[in-house]
Amino acid sequence: MRRVAAELGMPTMSLYRHVANKEQLIALMVDAAFASEPLPTRPPGDWRAGLELSAAVQWRLYQAHPWLAASLNLSRPLLVPHGMRHIDWALAALKGLGLDADTRMHAAVTLFGYVRGQAVDTEPEARATQTSGITAEQWMDAQHDRVTTLLAQGHLPRFATVAPEADLSSTSPYRFGLTVLLDGLAARITAVTPATP
Repeated sequence: MRRVAAELGMPTMSLYRHVANKEQLIALMVDAAFASEPLPTRPPGDWRAGLELSAAVQWRLYQAHPWLAASLNLSRPLLVPHGMRHIDWALAALKGLGLDADTRMHAAVTLFGYVRGQAVDTEPEARATQTSGITAEQWMDAQHDRVTTLLAQGHLPRFATVAPEADLSSTSPYRFGLTVLLDGLAARITAVTPATP
């Protein structure tokens, strides 16, 4: 609260006229961040496109607000209406596909948690880039000789075989994981959907 007050040029105690405590301030900040890029009023007709859209909006929000992912906790969730809209959106996208309520809720929360989990490194990376002046990609490039030496020792044979052929970027694990998550959900939907004769 002291830091916020200093940035606003106000006495710390004056903030308490507007918010009860730090937790309420964070909840308001989180809600405002999610409100800054609302989901459309009508989701796409396809469940997968709807979930991909929600994930993409969340991902952009985490990149625009590096502090946001670390401010959320799924075991003690902040009850912020604009953030909860993503869960509601996912539930709507999964309606009518034969999934029971428990599966739909778990799928919606898992998607939200997945995107958040992938974005948790956003703030430390932004801080490291600002402090060092070196991006994550530049840092990885600078590790080339060290990685080559490590792999030449022969203790990581599978890693040594696969690493040169893999095309990892800062966002490719996020995209890969989202595809795998949605493919798994598609398989579950197919399993409960009666086959048409």
